[in-house]
Amino acid sequence: MWNSLLFSETSIEISPNNFPISTLKPSKLFEIQQRKQTMSHLCAPSVMKAVLCVGCTEVAYVTNVERFPEKGSRVQCQSAFMQRNGRTSNVCTALRLLGARVELFGMLSRLGTFRMVLDDLRRRDIVISNCSWTDESPKFSTIIRERRTGTCTVVRCTKAFPYVTAREFEKLDLSLYGWVHFEARSARETVLMMRRVLDHNNGLAQEDRIVVSLLVYDALEDNLDLLSLCDYVLFGRQLALEVGWSSAHVACEQLNSALRTPRSIRTRRPCIICPWGKQGAVCMDAQGNFYELPAHTPKRIVDRMGDGECFTAGFIYATFVRRRGLSGAVDFANLVASHKIASVGFDDIANLQISPQKLEPPPVEDSERSSESEDLTNEQRTCRKYLNRPFYTLEPHNSSIHEAVVGPEPESEPMSEDTVKAAWERLSKTAY
Repeated sequence: MWNSLLFSETSIEISPNNFPISTLKPSKLFEIQQRKQTMSHLCAPSVMKAVLCVGCTEVAYVTNVERFPEKGSRVQCQSAFMQRNGRTSNVCTALRLLGARVELFGMLSRLGTFRMVLDDLRRRDIVISNCSWTDESPKFSTIIRERRTGTCTVVRCTKAFPYVTAREFEKLDLSLYGWVHFEARSARETVLMMRRVLDHNNGLAQEDRIVVSLLVYDALEDNLDLLSLCDYVLFGRQLALEVGWSSAHVACEQLNSALRTPRSIRTRRPCIICPWGKQGAVCMDAQGNFYELPAHTPKRIVDRMGDGECFTAGFIYATFVRRRGLSGAVDFANLVASHKIASVGFDDIANLQISPQKLEPPPVEDSERSSESEDLTNEQRTCRKYLNRPFYTLEPHNSSIHEAVVGPEPESEPMSEDTVKAAWERLSKTAY
């Protein structure tokens, strides 16, 4: 592939044969440049754009107890440590472990308390170069985890903490990103950021446009205007119950009815995804069709912290990187969340077994096939064979292309009791 060696302001480009471009004949240089342009298109999956996650990161103090303490009682904890937390921060972690390129855009603190957060972000290769900085202390959460059931009780700090602004967002080079994920907070600033992404997409081909997703977890009324500005809306079960929606199906219908523009008017409408714990998830596409996806039940529940963020990351990864359709992506998100709660922390997500997609390419005319094959170089055929795998299949006796039917993913083995103890000990040592 192509490399660039940067020396101060000088860039020396190296050809595939390791000769400097400047020493090549003009005819050879033109041939190499043409091959480079064509290979960049065919090898797109290998140089996929990054996912930009806009939101907050904070510090959490985690306490492990055998049983949740009763009122007025005193219990002894088994372990306690501080770790990086926050919805968007955890989504970045899960995406990176799945293999996606990720950048966090949020407000970070310069205080020493926040140093462990910065160290962990850099250790996981999550880009933070465009983040904003403040001297204020970050938000703090207390998490009490019951070892017997794996359930967690979270006490969140609601102190005011600065949030990134639309003016800071304008400094980003949006051409570097293929997906932007937002938290539903600071609606006034988030609306302006979303509109800038839409302005960037205007005039671009469909495959070059940035996909926008939104996680709604609080203050629904304040964030209704954000729904129609994105491609995907992920809505949490807890908020749905708080506003009186008894099921994921009802939540999708109510969110759909909350959109300002009626469906009779053909305009931009988001797909709605609502995970519902052990009952699985329900999603509604832009045409109003419902899909119900059952949960992947783990053999053992070990740690529930961050399962919702892993669902979000799994959906983004399946849609953006693996090019799955809506229902297939939600099913994969269920799988990632299930795998998360069957293991300690996030690191075991990297061990998730993902089946390769064995799909046939869309049919082409014989004339197109022969002429296209003759025009391809060996490098281009290799890229097409191994990197540009098709994600659609043709149904028998049907000439239209349908979403590929993805088989079940391999089932992961649950952690043993000794492995769980060792994982918690390792996590407490790597945290603060």
